Amino acid sequence: MSIAALLIVLLVVFRLVWSVAVTAPADQRLQDGLLALEDSHQAMLDMDASLRGYLATGDQFFADSATDAAPALAAADSQMVNLLEEPQLRQDVLALLLAQQRWRTEWADQARRLPPPGGAETFLKQGTALFDDYRARKDATRVDVLDAIETADANAVAAQWVIGVLIALIGVGTLVVALRGRSRLQTHVVTPVDGLLASVRGIGEGRLSPPEPVTGSAELVALRDGLADMTVALRRQREEAAAQAERLQSQTDRLRTILIMTREIAGSLNTRYVIDSTVQAAVAVTDGRVLLWLLEEDGNGLELAYDSDRGAVSPMETHCNLGVGVVGRSARYGQISRGDPDTGEDAAVAVPLVVGARVIGILECYDSPDGEVDGQRLSAVEMLATLSGSAIEASRLHAATERLSQFDPLTQLANRRRLGADLDSAVANAKRHSSPMSVIMLDLDHFKELNDRYGHQQGDVVLQEVASTLRTAMRDGETAYRYGGEEFAILVTRGGPDDAAKLAERLRVRVEEDFRRGDKQLVTASFGVAGLPEHAGDGEALLSEADRALYSAKNAGRNRVHRAGGLVD
Repeated sequence: MSIAALLIVLLVVFRLVWSVAVTAPADQRLQDGLLALEDSHQAMLDMDASLRGYLATGDQFFADSATDAAPALAAADSQMVNLLEEPQLRQDVLALLLAQQRWRTEWADQARRLPPPGGAETFLKQGTALFDDYRARKDATRVDVLDAIETADANAVAAQWVIGVLIALIGVGTLVVALRGRSRLQTHVVTPVDGLLASVRGIGEGRLSPPEPVTGSAELVALRDGLADMTVALRRQREEAAAQAERLQSQTDRLRTILIMTREIAGSLNTRYVIDSTVQAAVAVTDGRVLLWLLEEDGNGLELAYDSDRGAVSPMETHCNLGVGVVGRSARYGQISRGDPDTGEDAAVAVPLVVGARVIGILECYDSPDGEVDGQRLSAVEMLATLSGSAIEASRLHAATERLSQFDPLTQLANRRRLGADLDSAVANAKRHSSPMSVIMLDLDHFKELNDRYGHQQGDVVLQEVASTLRTAMRDGETAYRYGGEEFAILVTRGGPDDAAKLAERLRVRVEEDFRRGDKQLVTASFGVAGLPEHAGDGEALLSEADRALYSAKNAGRNRVHRAGGLVD
């Protein structure tokens, strides 16, 4: 009876230990994941409602409310990532996080711009579609989590039944053995059971070695065989669990790397920073060398932008044609392509960066010493390419827009807006170092007559040629700007009025010579020069004095140089 009681206690303890070590943490993880899923959804609803309120009213309060909801969403998502440890939920959770990220990247981040891109109605429909996709994946994930909880509860009940059945069997067996007498019990039960108990204690202490053979009743032999089988099964499961845990940890680390990278580049419009972050994240995911290629402006090839072994690469240093090699094939067909070492290609995989239906670049990932970039690694790289492609395209569009805002599209010279910023900086620097600086204003003479006689198209050609003349004549510390119409400005940051007057005279002669056609003079230019501190004390006054000198030259007969305070010979 004491042996039976001991076996029953061992079974109960085993059940309790299993519950504490395995069942309870899994149940708690599922419950916490379900709560995090609901918290994340509530934060998404709050952000969506606030952004729609902002789009409808333009009230900054709603935009601030959306921003305030972001930390709650990030905290819920971090908690929900723990569901990735459940194999049956991993795909749903990944799809949910991806749908959520698409909604934030393609709609929520754009919703802070008024008016929204594409028009309010179209933009709201786009947001509704992205949010509906997210909601559908959220509902599917919630159903699967509830199913997992229900399954865990059912397994717990089944385990209780199994333990009860085992206890009942041990009780019946013990009663039968007790009736056989003390002698047979000692010979055929006590000794073998002691050996089996030693094996059970060893198993409980983590020594998963099969028990020694026993002699005795068939029940004890069967119990020994069962323990041996259980020991082998536990050893196999422990090895598989360790391998699975390692794989899950590796995948979790990759996903965490991608999430961190996504947060870092989400608000960045610096193309170089976005490219660097993308490559570093890809290296962390693949454990190998990574190259990032960008599509050239003409769309006929790709240029290498970043090499993880070398860092940033100079423009056009390395070129790849569409359709040629693993990178060219991936760019042409918009699909993942793997190099074939048998044909001389590198052992690498090329993953396209697709924005909309257009390939804007390629991530070329070389195989690491651990193996090829495939399976979960390749899936992580695909996700990384999807997220980073939009960020890179957005940063490049921002850079192009920024350039257009500061340069004149006709002459490709910096415009009046850029002049204002550069002039303020130059004046501050000149005052700080007590050094001279000057401004030259020039205007093309009789330009209206040229337009009337030859047409505005020819006038544009003349403006472009004058801009080219100015650009080629500039030296270090001299910058030309299109001030407006046929008027130009030159900022001289390293010279006083005398130096600027000499430069103006050289330019006047160049314009006169470049635009003489036989005995006809198509156009000439008049110049005005002013310097700091001789003629003005700040940038605005300096421009005004140079402009007055320019009109003095105009009134004196044109095609000449005047400076504030006197005529330049």
